[in-house]
Amino acid sequence: MRLSRVCIENFRCYNEPTEFRLGDLACVIGRNDIGKSALLDALDAFFNDSIDKHDLCTTATSNEIVITCYFEDLPPSLVLDTAVETTLSQESMLNENGELQIKRVFKIGKTLTKATYIVAHYPENQALSGLLSLINSDLKRKAADVEAELTNVDSRKNPDLRQAIRTAVGVETFAPTELKVDGSLDANDNLKKIWPALKKHMPIYSVFKTDKSIDDKDKDVQDPMKQAIKESLAIQEIQDLLTVVEEKVRDISTQVAEATILKLESIDKNIAERMRTEFTKDPGWEKVFDLTLLNESGVPLNKRGSGIKRLVLLSFFQAQAERRQNDTGAPSIIYGIEEPETSQHPGHQQMIIESLIRLSEVENLQVLFTSHSSNLVRELPIEALIYVGQDQEGRRTVGYGLDFENGCEAESVISEIVKTLGVLPNPLDRVKVLVYVEGYHDIKALSLYSKILSDVNPEIPCLLDNMSVAFILTGGSTLKYWINEYFLRDLGKPEIHIYDSDVPEYVTAVAVMNAEGGLRKGFTTAKRELENYLAASAIEGVFRENGNPVVVPEITDDMDVPHAVARILHEASDAPTDWDGLEEKAKSSKASHCKRVLNSRAVELMTVELLRERNGYDEMKGWLNAIQEAIDA
Repeated sequence: MRLSRVCIENFRCYNEPTEFRLGDLACVIGRNDIGKSALLDALDAFFNDSIDKHDLCTTATSNEIVITCYFEDLPPSLVLDTAVETTLSQESMLNENGELQIKRVFKIGKTLTKATYIVAHYPENQALSGLLSLINSDLKRKAADVEAELTNVDSRKNPDLRQAIRTAVGVETFAPTELKVDGSLDANDNLKKIWPALKKHMPIYSVFKTDKSIDDKDKDVQDPMKQAIKESLAIQEIQDLLTVVEEKVRDISTQVAEATILKLESIDKNIAERMRTEFTKDPGWEKVFDLTLLNESGVPLNKRGSGIKRLVLLSFFQAQAERRQNDTGAPSIIYGIEEPETSQHPGHQQMIIESLIRLSEVENLQVLFTSHSSNLVRELPIEALIYVGQDQEGRRTVGYGLDFENGCEAESVISEIVKTLGVLPNPLDRVKVLVYVEGYHDIKALSLYSKILSDVNPEIPCLLDNMSVAFILTGGSTLKYWINEYFLRDLGKPEIHIYDSDVPEYVTAVAVMNAEGGLRKGFTTAKRELENYLAASAIEGVFRENGNPVVVPEITDDMDVPHAVARILHEASDAPTDWDGLEEKAKSSKASHCKRVLNSRAVELMTVELLRERNGYDEMKGWLNAIQEAIDA
């Protein structure tokens, strides 16, 4: 389940409903006190009930804080109120866009009260009103009232009964309807069962703030070790084991309690009749386990410097990225991080952004963070940028680096980001050549390949951190490369264009520029794209390191490698739906995750010998020599 949007109303500085669109990676940018941290905390309130009366906006016209989250990539089936699978669509629990829309209302008064609603595109027929609220006995009566056909229906299963009732009544029109699932519900309301079952499929949200210490005893889960425990407890295998423990403890303790009641009967039978055994609440397993980190001298984490504490946090993110890369049983997680660059050396900031980007490439994981660091933000994809501003009336405004409707860069928003952060291109007098490539992954792969070739032949330029070279993406997909394009495109510098051959427009463009001559020279790959230069053994090595050994067939020149590897990984997992049964959007998402790994970690396992075997050495050497000639010109 993936969070796609969140709408905030009456929470701190957000007086009017304000919506944020979120992807797998999102960075919130804006001046101080504009509402960046408020977004992280609003999500903490939604997922973890972390809220108090002071969170109510001071200019609010009501005493209700409303936070609405929209989810997509929903489970294809799930168990809600009886031991039988159903779907959210069948139960009319999705909104008109096919999203799961959940609204939480926090009413601020002498006490703080909470209510949760599912906003659904629900049948308007009065006979179906409140259908999800009916327990099994009421559903049977309803089925009899509407003369539902129950010949082949198991009347013990609520989803089957509800479907039979819908079929008998007929569903013609739908309307937005709020279904209250939590907070002051009647004891017999079936939605009291549905909501806890649905919550099991929702993401875990963990927020890491700069204004709180990372303490090995911190109740707010600032220590990543506590987060590790929280995530471990959400794994289905662990939940199943804990259920066995709970049932065993319940059985034995109930026996003791009932024996006590029997003894009490011998003293006063009237008192014993009024007593019964029951657990008042579920066990809080997160409080049972305690984990901390000590250095070699036995000093706990909370006694270390702030920089060290946050490096532990960085290491946690990196470890999680590697562990979760192919762990299909891992729960869906959202990390909310406030200014991860705090207390870090500029060199560490580069490591931080790389780990956050890598995390966001992992399936079932989203990363949302705020930042004031131009070093971090310049590396981000354009579509990950969110800018929070303020209009003349003081209302918060939200803009995005990418114009999602038109699929192009929102230059006005990007200009505000550049102005706010002071992001600048590489010093102009150092740049000797502009290298145009198709996408961000191409830059990573080309830079790593250049290092492999340069290590054995120093005359071949290494492009990693080469200040003489400015990369420019034809899609402008990261802020740094958009900046370079914006500032450098009219400088008259030599240009080297290297494009994949699977796009006819690029093949034509390269032919035209080479025919014209001048400062521009172009290449198209002899193979389909850069992933086709990889050896199967390098790809297998990456996933073997992650504890997920797979067999990759021989890579051919025209194979769609990311999709092929994504399919292999999917089929090697325990996913309930086979590859051919997935929607195209899901296949593309999995291929995109693989593309990141293939163009970084798999390339790192390549050698000159493997490149020669793949007939790629001489071709890449030709590209790099052309770049060096342009530098020397």
